Amino acid sequence: MRRWSGLMFALLLVASPVRAEQPRCPLPLGECMAQFGAMRDRPWMGVEVVRDSVTGARHVGAVVPGSPADKAGLKSGDVLQKVGGVDPQLWFASKAGWKADWKDGDKAAVLVSRGGHNRTLEMELGHVPEETLAAMIGIHVLEGHLAYTEEGQAHEEH
Repeated sequence: MRRWSGLMFALLLVASPVRAEQPRCPLPLGECMAQFGAMRDRPWMGVEVVRDSVTGARHVGAVVPGSPADKAGLKSGDVLQKVGGVDPQLWFASKAGWKADWKDGDKAAVLVSRGGHNRTLEMELGHVPEETLAAMIGIHVLEGHLAYTEEGQAHEEH
């Protein structure tokens, strides 16, 4: 029960006004939750990735303090070139970007472009902490699903 306590707490916040800080999630809620559940099996970097709609480049928008990316030295604004030798699109979109048999402590080379220069950073792989995952799910459900329901939109109008 502890693993979902953060999510339950976040869902209790629905009584407060709900705003769409992120775009509407294209997935049905059940499928979306299954995708979040699969994150337990994947390596976690601890970055917010922003995709440039013109170039397709993936920029680091934010780095979670204490995360594998933070410990490796990734910075907001870095352009991800390769993660573990793979195009970042594959790394984040499917299992194609990471080994299914990875374990905590494995390392991945992250090639970034920073200030016009490429540099390779070594990142230790790890699992997403349950509290972090619960917070991510709660925020996403509130902003990507509930904010777009009639009730969520009614809260925003007041």
